Amino acid sequence: MAFRSITDVGLSWALVRDAAWTLDGLTAVALNHEHPTIGPDVNHPIGVLQALSKIVLSPAADTTQRFTFYPDFQVSDAYRAEAELTAQAAMNSRIALKIGYLLRYSNDPVPGFKKTDNTTTASVVLRWKASTNAPAP
Repeated sequence: MAFRSITDVGLSWALVRDAAWTLDGLTAVALNHEHPTIGPDVNHPIGVLQALSKIVLSPAADTTQRFTFYPDFQVSDAYRAEAELTAQAAMNSRIALKIGYLLRYSNDPVPGFKKTDNTTTASVVLRWKASTNAPAP
């Protein structure tokens, strides 16, 4: 795949808001543009359905879980899905270590590719969020 982009319009839903756990949902309609290295370009209307969860393990550590489903409205067999799991732990107020695992599934992959792909990452994260709230005006 030389290039893929998704342009979407949708709604985000705050489903659970708790100090230790949050769950958000996303529903959207989108246009999937793909420019493969071999074969014609693809411009299909798709949907985006996502659940994103965050579990706070401690004041310095959390984990996130995400599942996203992309149904293709033009070619029903061309749906895709992603599942991601991450864990992040702060080393200090600005720097954290993050590990992640991403599993991608494409029911109708580009010729020459498998249906399933996975990625494992390790990152150093720089946090921009201030450790204290801004003073009231």
